[in-house]
Amino acid sequence: MQLKYITCSDPRENVSYINLYFLSMLSPKVEFGIQAHPSAMSEGMPRNQWFNYILKRKNDRFNLALHINYQWCDDICSGIIPPEILQWLNTYKLSNQGPMIKRIQLNIGDRTVKTLDVPKLAKVIQSFPDREFIFPYNVRTKDVIEKLNNIGAKFSLLYDNSYGRGICPNTWDGPVYENHVQGYAGGLYGENIEQNLKKISEKLPKNYETWIDAEGKLMTPGTRHMDFNRARNYILGALEFEQTR
Repeated sequence: MQLKYITCSDPRENVSYINLYFLSMLSPKVEFGIQAHPSAMSEGMPRNQWFNYILKRKNDRFNLALHINYQWCDDICSGIIPPEILQWLNTYKLSNQGPMIKRIQLNIGDRTVKTLDVPKLAKVIQSFPDREFIFPYNVRTKDVIEKLNNIGAKFSLLYDNSYGRGICPNTWDGPVYENHVQGYAGGLYGENIEQNLKKISEKLPKNYETWIDAEGKLMTPGTRHMDFNRARNYILGALEFEQTR
C-alpha cells in the first residue's frame, strides 16, 4: 500500500495561509480538503475571500480538493455547476498549467440521492478529465455508485462507514471495485493513524495507491477550528508508518 494523499479536511478562514504552508512542507502528499457550500462560500463571504487568496498565491506545493456539500452538491449531481465553483476550476492553474484544484469530492447525502441524475452527473465528470471526482461509499450511496460504474463513469471512492461522523471502525473493507481507487476516512488522527494504516494495508494489494482523510479529530475540542499541532501529528504519523514499511 502506498499513500498518494494525506488529506486534512475542513481548514477554514480561521486557519492562516502560513500554517497551511508549513503543513504542506511536511510532505508533497499533504492535501487540504476545503468544505464548500453556498451558506459559507458564496461570493463575498469570508471563506470565499480566504480561499480566493490561497488560489491567487498559486503555490505549487499545495494539493487542494473541494469537498462539496448541500445545495452545491445537489446542483452538480443534477448537471449544474455553480458559478463560484466553475470559476475556481477554470481560472486557477499551477506553474505547469495543471489545475490547482486537483480533486472534487461530492458529499452525497439522503437529499442528493433522491434528486441525483446519473447521466447528467457523468457528463459533468467527463467535462473535467484532468480532475479526480470522489464519492463517499456507504449504504446510502452504493446504488448510485453502482449506476455510475455501470455507465463507465470515472471516479474514486472514499470509504467511511461513519457517514462523516468521525467514528473509527473496528475493521476496514478492501476496495469495492477493481477499477476505482478507494481512500479511507473515519476517526483518524495522530494517535491512531499508524495502527489504522496497518489494518487498512492488510486489506489492500501490496502496491495499491490510496489516500486517507481526517477532519473532526484535527479540530480544537469544542470548536470547528483546525488545530495546527493535531494536523501535524496526523501527517507525521502517516509518514512514519510509510517509512517503517
